[in-house]
Amino acid sequence: MPQPYKLFTIYAREDAQYLEELRGQLRPLEIAGRIKIWSDREINPGVDWEQEIVNNLDTADIILILVSAAYYNSAYIHNKEINYAISRHEKGDAKVLPVILRPCHFLDDPVISRLQVLPTDGKPVTDRRHWQERDDAWLDVVAGVKRTIDVLSAAENRRAQETRNAKERADNENLANLRYQQEQDARRSEQAAWQQATEAHDMPAYEHYLARYPQGEYAREARARIRELRRPNAAPMPWRKYAAFGGGAVALLLAVWLLPKVLTNGDSDRVTPSHPVTTADSNLVNRQQPKEPDTSHGQTGGSTSLPSPSLPENVTVEKPKEEKPHEDEPAQPAGRSRKSGFELVRVAGGAFTMGSPIGEADRYDNECQHSVTVRSFGIGKYEVTQTDWREIMGNNPPELKFKGCDQCPVERVSWNDIQAFLKKLNAKYPGKNYRLPTEAEWEYAARGGKDLSATAQLYAGGNTIGSVAWYSENAGSKTHPVGGKSPNKLGLYDMSGNVWEWCQDTYQPYPCDSKSTANSSNRVIRGGGWDHVPRYCRAANRSHGAPTYRYNDLGFRLASSSF
Repeated sequence: MPQPYKLFTIYAREDAQYLEELRGQLRPLEIAGRIKIWSDREINPGVDWEQEIVNNLDTADIILILVSAAYYNSAYIHNKEINYAISRHEKGDAKVLPVILRPCHFLDDPVISRLQVLPTDGKPVTDRRHWQERDDAWLDVVAGVKRTIDVLSAAENRRAQETRNAKERADNENLANLRYQQEQDARRSEQAAWQQATEAHDMPAYEHYLARYPQGEYAREARARIRELRRPNAAPMPWRKYAAFGGGAVALLLAVWLLPKVLTNGDSDRVTPSHPVTTADSNLVNRQQPKEPDTSHGQTGGSTSLPSPSLPENVTVEKPKEEKPHEDEPAQPAGRSRKSGFELVRVAGGAFTMGSPIGEADRYDNECQHSVTVRSFGIGKYEVTQTDWREIMGNNPPELKFKGCDQCPVERVSWNDIQAFLKKLNAKYPGKNYRLPTEAEWEYAARGGKDLSATAQLYAGGNTIGSVAWYSENAGSKTHPVGGKSPNKLGLYDMSGNVWEWCQDTYQPYPCDSKSTANSSNRVIRGGGWDHVPRYCRAANRSHGAPTYRYNDLGFRLASSSF
């Protein structure tokens, strides 16, 4: 049950009877536990009277001033109590409510005249011209006190809710930071285990790594190395066995060829079959029974015509089966077109609201919303791939781990590495003016550009992360070929998930952000990666890293102002 509001009364001795009447009218609120009334009559004998007044005035929530001519004639009230009460009222620590008891010129009082007085319109409690019964006036005063209690209660509830919200945000942020730290610790531990395995470079070391991290970052490479280490120790091919089979096959073929000759009557000019080949099976070769040979040995054109020899009895020849595709199986294409990060999509410029609304789930405080205008530009349809990188640089990045996936986004490249890449790329393709996107361009493109219907989407392409992004729940501890998920409204792929993407800007707080601090050296990264939870893959999420930072979930996408 909430604590009652403490009500303190300031009054002159001559007005004591009115205080008692007022207390009687306020008694129901006191019984209900909404208020607790205090006056100097509560001071026990032997207690420092003036100090007790100050102590209770300092803890009061509502201060009632009973105003009359007697009130103005009390020096102690005006020298001590009023000044302190007004000071607390102006600070918002308490509410001061003047109650006009008897007619007086209170409007000339510089303090009372600027406060909301009771009863309504400052009609004195004792003035029968306005109140038929005095109780009517007191009821009006009590109603004013109840309104004040409601205001205090609403403000208190609002403060409590703000405190709970702040605590919840802090708890969520602490939890996210804890999880992130745990992820980083686990990643560092795995990297250390992999380094030990590679230094040992033997089968037990790689098997030990796989036992600890069967789905780890280097699991595929560990299995490949185990296969390589096993190959020299593999059992020799059973050549004798295969040679025996081969020899038998050759002997059978020779027998098939020689047998008709053995069965003939020795006439070297013709071959007479002992039996024709049967046609009972559809897999046998259908041949006509040969005619009796011509014994006249007629000459035609200087050549001798001999009948074709037939196969001996019980020797059949199977027809070769035609290889036909299954009716339900689509024809396979001759080849697949390469998806390249050099392919840009034009984005028409415009204004949009950058950042996330306060009510967005999992948002951070550095995402406050503000209006931004961008000019038209081009941006990569896909993230830059490993093939793209090798085409320009001539080799893989020195720390590339996921080798062999040409269409996977290049990763483990720092912001500084990308600047060297851009220099070579623009030298090879002059006039393209390739660069990294700015942070505003990146979010504008991720949200669909001028298509405002997409600005409320959590991720680049929709609100269902599994359909648009490779992230911690579906990536399987690795990057994936670009363009494998659904694109956003502009036809851009993987802007959420797969790999984080470097932007050109240094990290700066938004203009509406008064809490965050700038980092003059770190560069912005956006979009989230394959090993991160959905919170980091939101279109509004911001992160940053040092220009030398490399990691296996960090790549980039090209942009250009000349597109």
